[in-house]
Amino acid sequence: MLRNLFSFLFIVALLFTSCKTATPKVAEQETDSNLIELNSIQMKQVTLDTVRMTEETTDLALSGKVSFNMDYLSPVYSFVSGNVLKVNVTQGDYVTKGETLAVLKSGEISDYEGQYAVAQAQVKTAKRNLDIANELYKTKVYSEKDVMQAQNDYNAVIATQKKVETYLKTYKVTSTDSNAIYSISSPIDGYVVSKAVTEGMNVRGDNTNPLFTVSFLKTVWVEANVYENDIPQVNTGDSVDVITVAYPDKKIKGTISKMSNMLDSSASTMQARIVLNNQDELLKSGMFATVNVHIDKHKKALSVPKEALVFYDNDYYVMVYKGNNKFEKRMISIEGTSSSNAYVTKGLQPNEIVVCKNSLYVYGQ
Repeated sequence: MLRNLFSFLFIVALLFTSCKTATPKVAEQETDSNLIELNSIQMKQVTLDTVRMTEETTDLALSGKVSFNMDYLSPVYSFVSGNVLKVNVTQGDYVTKGETLAVLKSGEISDYEGQYAVAQAQVKTAKRNLDIANELYKTKVYSEKDVMQAQNDYNAVIATQKKVETYLKTYKVTSTDSNAIYSISSPIDGYVVSKAVTEGMNVRGDNTNPLFTVSFLKTVWVEANVYENDIPQVNTGDSVDVITVAYPDKKIKGTISKMSNMLDSSASTMQARIVLNNQDELLKSGMFATVNVHIDKHKKALSVPKEALVFYDNDYYVMVYKGNNKFEKRMISIEGTSSSNAYVTKGLQPNEIVVCKNSLYVYGQ
């Protein structure tokens, strides 16, 4: 009886062990931490772009300053001495070519006007004498020599009159009245950017400092400082982006039009000139600017939009689209960037698709 009981217990234990062994383990579901899946609403927040081979360029940031276009900068002087009766403009005013900027009372103009009045009287007298000589020559009273002398006298005073007229035209004096008035006018259309004259002031005709400066502001210069060690990289014709302190969100495209041939020894810099269109007249002389020079390396490289990069823990990542709303977080290596592209040396292949807008948003999912 006891033997049968032990046999029964042994069989029960064996069955229990068998059932326990036969129960399958539930395998832990493996997940890839580099894979991210977005829903349809999240997908609307991202923009994709293709990895491609492009010409590699790098940007060199230079400090610069806006200045007047010296090709359209006109200093205005007085060619005669005199006292300023009236000033018609102030700094910042827009003027047109020929517009009167100031009016002077000038002794020099008075002298020329007096000479002109004398010359006019001499011409009348000489003309009358010539007419009389011609009439007397007909009656044989005057000889041919007398007529020729009268003609020469007339020609001489005519020449004197024209000489004085030339002086008056040079000084833009059109009135035949003796009023000693001299008008200073603008030589070009533009803005009065400097003014160094006031009413009642005495000015000299030999003054080397301009009374006004008028500038055409539809184009301006940006003078960028190129450090000595960067000179070999910067060349005439390089494209640039100019960003001013006043308008940090406005990127103005231009081209280096001229490189200076002289080095500023005190700062070890050489100037590169960019001529910019300024039709809206936002750029003012004296504004500080950053000039990003696009330097062509003359080679092709694998590139992605710079906005595709995610910088985390000293490494660069991009989000590679794998299809079906899935993205792979992939570490890459780059060798440089331009204003728009990053150039990849490791981690991507041509024609792969990456997130180029809101990549950080996808990375953080």
